[in-house]
Amino acid sequence: MPDVLIVGSGPTGLWLALELRSAGLEVTIVEKNVTRDIRSRAAAMAAGSLETFATRGIEQRFIDAGKPIHSVHFGSAPTRLQMSRETLGVKNPHSLMIPQAVTEQLLIDIAKERGIEFLFGHRAVGLAQDASSVTLEIKAKDGKKSELTAPWLVGCDGTKSAVRQLANFEYLGTDGFLTGWLVDALVTDPPPHPISVHNESGAFIMQHIGYKDYYRATGIHTGTMGQPLSAVPTLDDAKKFAIQAVGKDFGMHSPLWTSRFSNTTRLATNFRSGRIFVAGDAAHQFFPAGGQGVTTGLQDAANLAWKLAAVANGRITGTKAEELLDSYSTERRCALELIIKSTLAQTALFIAGAEPYASLSDVFYELLAHPDLNKMWVRRVTGFGDRFPVKEEGQDPLLGARVTHLEIQGGFEVLHSSMAVDKFLLIVRDASLEGVLRECTSPWASHIKYFGPSDNISTFGSQWDGVDAALIRPDARVAWIWRSSFPKEQLGASVSKILGDLCEEV
Repeated sequence: MPDVLIVGSGPTGLWLALELRSAGLEVTIVEKNVTRDIRSRAAAMAAGSLETFATRGIEQRFIDAGKPIHSVHFGSAPTRLQMSRETLGVKNPHSLMIPQAVTEQLLIDIAKERGIEFLFGHRAVGLAQDASSVTLEIKAKDGKKSELTAPWLVGCDGTKSAVRQLANFEYLGTDGFLTGWLVDALVTDPPPHPISVHNESGAFIMQHIGYKDYYRATGIHTGTMGQPLSAVPTLDDAKKFAIQAVGKDFGMHSPLWTSRFSNTTRLATNFRSGRIFVAGDAAHQFFPAGGQGVTTGLQDAANLAWKLAAVANGRITGTKAEELLDSYSTERRCALELIIKSTLAQTALFIAGAEPYASLSDVFYELLAHPDLNKMWVRRVTGFGDRFPVKEEGQDPLLGARVTHLEIQGGFEVLHSSMAVDKFLLIVRDASLEGVLRECTSPWASHIKYFGPSDNISTFGSQWDGVDAALIRPDARVAWIWRSSFPKEQLGASVSKILGDLCEEV
């Protein structure tokens, strides 16, 4: 019997499986499809996803298979959001153009290398849980039904999630009221750099998709945005949209596919129901603005994986285990609420072709050129600016943030190689605190990797000013910090309380 059943083998389900497997758990993935189609709605991987992969040492596989891009659009703004080492503070300060199908195949290859079991061609059709297990009824292509049982189950099976429906998760939001279009095609006159344009005809975006010589042209056309999803655009339609937007069609030909998509927006009211969880598109759906779909799913998986692994392996039990598992939903819903607002705002910008809305969008685009605003939004769109629940008034903004702008021994490699789904990192910059921190955290020593002043810790970025010590979670988020202005007599109790909430003493 597996420890965890995962339904769906998209990026979310695959990453969750890999994380759980690295914690020693047996994982089985149930996937309704047998083969994969290279035609991918998602064609981008944000810098935040690359950083997640870097913490497990596999990012180069994806970089080699994709095409780096160093700027991204917001609402098709001609003022693009600029990525740099200073802004993102990570090893690979760029996003990737890479079709989702390529991403999935790379993750499947790694999963098979690590002994994860797959059941392709099986659909979830029934579900039940009790106090100790979940039973999943599956149906094969030939109609034969069977059952699988495991202590835990996670639905990562997309916006039409069978798991979400079978387990009666509430999934609230709004139906789509407009549609966008896309075409992946070869071109005879490729643009020299990614294009994002907004004018009275709507929004137009074009860039290489990171697969062979194909380029993606996409956007919202004000004249056709009321058409249903069934009104799939033709190549001639795409050419017309391009000419209206930028005056040329780039010689688009031989389309890989064309498609239409909507701005349907939904969010599950809870990501957990007993021993069943939902993640990725099974938990949230929003307009594909800025390539945030894959990123949000991977962050769902990263957040859930270390918590579920700690509970499944008995590293935390009882009430604390329940609270830890519940925090998955609390934290990710908080992040998704802000991301959904961002995508809704971008949808409004896409369709702001007439006055006074056109002037409003022009003012917003001008504001994006301001360095501080550009930095703030590029961190959000690339997956580094997720909002985190505020537990008390005046909470330090570094708490819950993803770790960036931190190097050890002159680079990111030592930091990355020390991270694991079952390890916390304790970073101590002030030598006078090291002895106290080692002593008060000793009951959890087997769960912690220490780095002290002798490890040549360096930071860049104002968020680390005055930080003498920090505890970093397995998902590379800051769980606890100690600043030089804090009263030292409270040091031991402060870090001990945090660790006690996150894992049991050894």
